[in-house]
Amino acid sequence: MTSPLRRRSGQAASLLFAFLLMGVGACARGPSQNELKKIAASDEVRQKREQTERELRARADEIGASSPWGPPLRTTVVDTCTRGGGKNYLDQNAPKQPAMSCMMRLHLYFVVDRPVPQVLQDLRSMNAPTKWSEDSIHSALRYYENKTYETSHAYPPSIGSRTGGEGLAWDAPGDNVKSKVREPCPGYKLVLGTCVSDPADLTLTAMRERPGTLFAWTLTAGYHEVYST
Repeated sequence: MTSPLRRRSGQAASLLFAFLLMGVGACARGPSQNELKKIAASDEVRQKREQTERELRARADEIGASSPWGPPLRTTVVDTCTRGGGKNYLDQNAPKQPAMSCMMRLHLYFVVDRPVPQVLQDLRSMNAPTKWSEDSIHSALRYYENKTYETSHAYPPSIGSRTGGEGLAWDAPGDNVKSKVREPCPGYKLVLGTCVSDPADLTLTAMRERPGTLFAWTLTAGYHEVYST
């Protein structure tokens, strides 16, 4: 039988551990939602945001001018600041996570009425090429050579740049895939989130009604992070 003294000692230890976890949780949470919103709306972050958009739009202009597919049918800029995790006090070797990360994505949408493998070869002939990963290109070409798209659990490949920051995704009519190019506007709670398309009334659904394959060329850049002190 457990003695009263031992039971009280065990209860005290449990309470001490609970208070420790509460304190760790409070520290790990970092800045509040309102504090992060003020940071995201500050002049410093706004200037970074505007500079990032200028750089992404300049790159988009290069792509549009050199693309063998013509100018994009739609351009969409998505700007998000998302809350991250705090420091993991129970694992001292865990990497430090930002309390908030701000990122901008610019999506260029094309519809090309030619076989996808031919379109992928166009990437090598552009005047302003991206240094695409050869592994991703070979993987995408094998996807069509092996007719993987006919299987019931196929996921479409994508093309990525070796240095990161750019990617190309698509979904061809008739492909039996589980994942399609989606509308990019964020639908979950964010510290900050904006989504602007030009033209504003052209949807991906409407673009898919055109003959050909819908391609989404995405440029990505992070521009600000906040860490818990």
